[in-house]
This record gives sequence, structure tokens and C-alpha cells, in this order.
Amino acid sequence: MTDALLWAVVAILVTSFVVCALLVLTQRWHGRLSLDSDLQGAQKFHTTPVPRVGGIGLMLGFGLGIVVGHQLEGPTYATAMLLVVAAIPIFMAGVAEDITKRVTAGARLASSFLSAAIAVLLLDAHLVRVDIPVIDSVIAWTPVAIVFTCFAVGGLTNAINIVDGFNGLASGSVTIMLGGIGWLAWQSGDDLVMRLCLWGMAATVGFMLLNFPFGKIFLGDGGAYLAGFWLAECAVLLLARNPEFSTWAVLLCCIYPVWETVFSIWRKSIHRRTGMGRPDKLHFHMLVYRRLSQRWHPATAPRWQRHASTSCFIWLLVIMCQVLATITTTMLPDASLAPVVAIACFALVYGRIYQSMVIRSVSDPLSTTLSRGRPANA
Repeated sequence: MTDALLWAVVAILVTSFVVCALLVLTQRWHGRLSLDSDLQGAQKFHTTPVPRVGGIGLMLGFGLGIVVGHQLEGPTYATAMLLVVAAIPIFMAGVAEDITKRVTAGARLASSFLSAAIAVLLLDAHLVRVDIPVIDSVIAWTPVAIVFTCFAVGGLTNAINIVDGFNGLASGSVTIMLGGIGWLAWQSGDDLVMRLCLWGMAATVGFMLLNFPFGKIFLGDGGAYLAGFWLAECAVLLLARNPEFSTWAVLLCCIYPVWETVFSIWRKSIHRRTGMGRPDKLHFHMLVYRRLSQRWHPATAPRWQRHASTSCFIWLLVIMCQVLATITTTMLPDASLAPVVAIACFALVYGRIYQSMVIRSVSDPLSTTLSRGRPANA
């Protein structure tokens, strides 16, 4: 790690932490706009109002880190600057929702596609293959490839927001996934993507110092979207710049939020037919929280301990995926189906855990509350 890179990472981490700390300390001044005061929502698990504008710390951290790096090392930071510019639409849409609570899901989804399209335009990086012969022949046509890339980036960006439910869960998962992608980039000698991953990790860790485990500040939609967009673009750039990597191996690094989103769509739209727009407490991380609260924590245990154990449990699954991605790319480079098999194994483990938690909730007096999506005292 060069001195310039080290200073940039330190600048991003410190800026992210300091900005978040200032937001926590000054919440009495801006709390009317920034606090998440809805304590009764179907997906709310906190007991006191908390600022939900941690994304501001991430964005300012990226900005200062890029300035520091540019001053020390010159134009190598141009890509990061362009990536921050591309992230502005989805970040602003998320922050607007955090403050006004009135930005529709459709508008935020459209903003994520817009940011993805700007990134394609500025960075000239898009997916040209998914390692499925029939589909590859279709997305070989550039307009289709661009649309597909916008869909993939927008999907992963929103997926991070979906799994943002407990202290450290989304930010910690993004940090781990960026670590996995950064490791793959380092193995291939891709210094640019490795740097982008390190900067993303620094920003999320700076935020996590105040979010995990005590939950002094939340990512909010702005932070979750920004972190998800940064992760998605690192994955796209890695594949665009390194054709030797399997698309499935990179997907394996990010499979937890992707699979959670796909499973939620199936569960709500097809299995339960409640519609995607209706919130409930049946997401994977919510069931894990409930089960760990019942089995590992006494009734008097503070809420932050339950959040921490839930996040740590899911982090282990995310870490497992990074290990499998590394194994399939380094030890089994000629086994093209290895990452596909690993993804299938993750889906089976996820499904088995989910099914066991749902079955155990059948005899629970609060299971009806869970299934109807009304708040439960976890």
C-alpha cells in the first residue's frame, strides 16, 4: 500500500466517522428532519429515535479521500471522482427520503437506474457477459449490455437497502463483500478496483464505529443506496476490466443481498401474494433476530445485543461466500461450474435456515403478528 493510498483510506475513514459523530452530537438541532421516529413500523426494531442520515458521512468521506489522494498522487483518482458524481442521483433520492419520508419507491428505483447509466457513460464500463451462452449472445449488443448493466447495478443498490435492518448488518455486509471483490482485484493485479474497494470499506467502517453495536446513527436510505451503488460498480468494473473472472464468482461475493431480494420477491408476489410494497417481518434477518433473541438472550437483554448477534450470524454467511469465491477463482480456475455450485449451496443453506425458523414460529403466539406484518416486541 503506497503512502498516498494509505492517507486516502485514513482520510475517508476519519471523515466518515467525524461527520457521523457530529450528526449524532447535533441531532437536537436537526432531529426534526433527520430522526427516524417511526418506532411502530412493521420493520422497526429500535426503541428510541435515531438519526438516519449516516449516508452523509459516507459521501463526505469519499469526497475528502479523493481530494487527498488526488493531491498526493495525481490523476489516478479520476475514476473515483467520476464514480462519486454518478452516485449523486441515487444518493440524493435516498437522503430526500430520509428527510421528507415522501420519496416513492419507484422514484428511488428510477434514480438508481439513472446513477447506473451515468456510471456507464462516465466510466465506459458495462457487463458484456454473464457466462450463459444464450444470454451472452444477446448482451453482446452494446445497447442491451448497457440496459442489463443498469438493471444489475440498480438491483444490487436496492438490495442493500432491503437488508439494512439491524445495527451493522448492511454496512458490515458491504464491507465484507467489498473485501472479497478487492481481494479478487488484488489477485488479478487490478490496482484501480482494489483501491475503490478499500475506499468503500474505509467509508463504511468509519460509519460502523458509531452504528455497531449501539446504533447511534443509521445509514438511512441515502447511505444504504450509496454503499450498494459503490459495491455494484466495483463488481461491474472488476468484470469489465478482467475478462478472465467468472461472472458467477463475482456474483457469489454479493449473493446474500441479491438472494434475499429474489427470495422476497418470490415470497411476497408469488407464494403469499401480498405484493412487494407491503412491509412485513418475514425477511431472513428478521427471523434470525427473533430466533436468536429467544434462544440466546434473556428477556432483559438490551436491544443492541440482539442486533449485534443477528448481524454477526449473517456476516458469517457473507464471509463464507467470499471464501468460496476465492477458492473457485484460485484453486479451481478451470472449473467453470464451481461458483454456480457454490451459489446453489448458499441458496440451499439459506432456504434450510429460513424454513427451520418459520416452522419453529408456527407454535409461537406472535407468529400471527409476524405473518400479518404488524410490529412485534422482539
